[in-house]
Amino acid sequence: MYIQRTLLLTLVVLLVCFPFIADWLTSDFSAWHRPYLVWSFIIFIAWLSQRSRHSDEL
Repeated sequence: MYIQRTLLLTLVVLLVCFPFIADWLTSDFSAWHRPYLVWSFIIFIAWLSQRSRHSDEL
């Protein structure tokens, strides 16, 4: 199984920054739509990384 370098680097950065991101998302003064924006960004990045694959590569 081949893992793209960019995806692997992104996962490592997210693991390192996860405590800060969790505090930012759950702060008392945060907007209600902030978690939805983060998940939308994650879904968009996943779509970008998968759109160039051909059906026989899955």
